This record gives sequence, C-alpha cells and structure tokens, in this order.
Amino acid sequence: MKKGLTYSWAIILCLLAFSCKKPSGPDLPPPTPSGQSDNQGGQNNNQGTDPDTPQESHPWDANRGKYVVPTGDGWSRATVAAGITYYSFSGTESVSKAKQRIYVADIDMSSDKYQLGLVYHSDRRTTSQVFTEEKAIISMNGGYEQPSIVIKIGGIYKSAMPNNFIGDTDVPNWKNEGALYFSDGTDPRIRFDGKGKSVTAQRSFYYSSKEPNILTSAPMLINDFEPVGETFVSYTGNLNSLNYEDPRRHQGVRHPRTAIATTENNHLLMVVIDGRRSGVSEGMTAREVTGFLVQNFNPQYALNLDGGGSSTLCVAGLGDKTTHVVNKPTDSEGERSVTTHLFIIPKK
Repeated sequence: MKKGLTYSWAIILCLLAFSCKKPSGPDLPPPTPSGQSDNQGGQNNNQGTDPDTPQESHPWDANRGKYVVPTGDGWSRATVAAGITYYSFSGTESVSKAKQRIYVADIDMSSDKYQLGLVYHSDRRTTSQVFTEEKAIISMNGGYEQPSIVIKIGGIYKSAMPNNFIGDTDVPNWKNEGALYFSDGTDPRIRFDGKGKSVTAQRSFYYSSKEPNILTSAPMLINDFEPVGETFVSYTGNLNSLNYEDPRRHQGVRHPRTAIATTENNHLLMVVIDGRRSGVSEGMTAREVTGFLVQNFNPQYALNLDGGGSSTLCVAGLGDKTTHVVNKPTDSEGERSVTTHLFIIPKK
C-alpha cells in the first residue's frame, strides 16, 4: 500500500513538472493588462479582423480604378493647355432630368505642370479679377462666408470658423464637414474630417492642423467613392418653409453649384453648374450634383463649395473675351465679389 502511494505521487509530480515547462523558442510577450491594447502608436495591427473572413464590400467599390470622361449628346470638350481639358454640357441632364448647363475644368495634376492656389481678399474680388491678378489658367469662386469656415493660406489662418451659427441666424454652423488641403499646390486632397464633429470639435481639429492650406466646406459629396452627398439631408416637408440657411433647404433645393473633386488617377476637377434659369439651366440639389459627378467623372473625392450667385468659372481662351467667364453668374451684379477663390497657374 505504501509503495503504491509513493509511485502515484511520483507520477503526479512528473505531470506537474511537464505542464509548467516553458515553451521552446523565443520568449512570449507578457500578457496584456485588462483594458489595454498591445498595439503600438495607436495602430491596430490586425485591424480586428480574421484574415480568413471576407471583408465587407460596398456597391461603390466597383468604381475603383474606373476612369470616366463624359461623352454623349450635349457634351463638348476643348483642350485648354497640355494636361487641361475643358468640358461643357448643355441639354437635359440624365440625373436631374432637367435642363442644365455645366462647366468643368479637368486638370491632370500628375503632369507636373500646374499648381493649385487659394487666395483670400477681405475686400472681396470677382473671379475674373483673380484670374487676371494671378495670371491664372483657371479660376473659380471658393468658400462660403468667412465667419463660417476655416481659411488657411501659407500657414496663416484668415478664418477659423469663429461663428457657432451661420451669420445672424439661429441656424447652427454646418459648413465644415469636409476640407480641401494642399501644401505646394501640386497635391490637392479632399477629406471628410469634420464628419460627426460638433462646431467646437471641428474648430479645434482644423485649428490644430499642420496643413499649410485649408478651405473647409459642406456638404461632402463623395468620400472615397462613397456618394455621401446623396444622404446629406433627409426631409419630406416643404423645404421652402425652412430658414434659407437650414442645411435641409440649402442643399435640398436646386441652385447654381460650385464643386471641387479629385480622381483616383490624380486629376483635379473644378465644376460650376448654372441655375435659376428656367428652361435653360435649373441648377441642382446636393444629391443631384453627387449623382452627376459619379456618372460622368467618377471622382474618388468631391466637396460642394459656395454656390448660388457666387458660382463662377473662368477658363483661359474661352467664354467672354474680356473676362474669360464661361458660365452665366446669377448675381444681380453679374459676377459676385467674394472673399476666397481657387485658381490654377503654371508650376513655379
């Protein structure tokens, strides 16, 4: 009986020793304390997914790598300079199903011949004045009213969205959900950085940015091929009964529009759509502009800018012989004077 007990204890001790044996090979990392991550620099090394699990797909993923230029009835095109193509449309547009006149400057930024500029004038300028002053090839109106947006040029803030509300209305400031960034003008980027942030958070985010040039706006129309502008607002009531600056009315009814976009193959699109001309050019809603851009240019990113009477595009050698304005601005003065403009010049 005693010998059997001794043999049993020997087996138990042997098993315990084997179970406590340190694994062979390199030392294992220490266990991660509860509630902490073992990744470095805030990066999730496996992104929380099983490599054997299929990744979520979206309908707009089919647009990646698909380069589109407009063709068909109503479209015309002209070469402005090497790497710059001008498109114009006149007729019944298929997305809005309305008469439209549309003007697009398409700049191939990979040609290394051009750069984008952003200029601010507190005393305001017309788009054609900026075209002349900057010796531009293309010029276009830019952002909304200065107190509502972020404007940063050459590292200096001209505005950091000082108003929580738009103008003197009681409408919360909604005009900063997206932004155009660039450094030396050869690298324009559009990002959805203000999405879901409060006015205070947006102001803090943009004001702490290291980007030398920033122009914020809204709504974002296309975000990495996703047509987010199709759902910017949702309202089934009478839009015209709302405050003019209410985003549901502002973007839910047809107006002249200005937009900027970038494509996957490094083209920059500067877009102006005429409006308020019944039977000639009706203008578009944010949803319609989004669908129009997806169908005719397939940009990877697109951002709506200030529209209405501000919408103006100048193209060298085209349009009015004196001003080079190619569209028909609807402001009572003709061209409206505004504080910010975007323009294309030869690379310095």
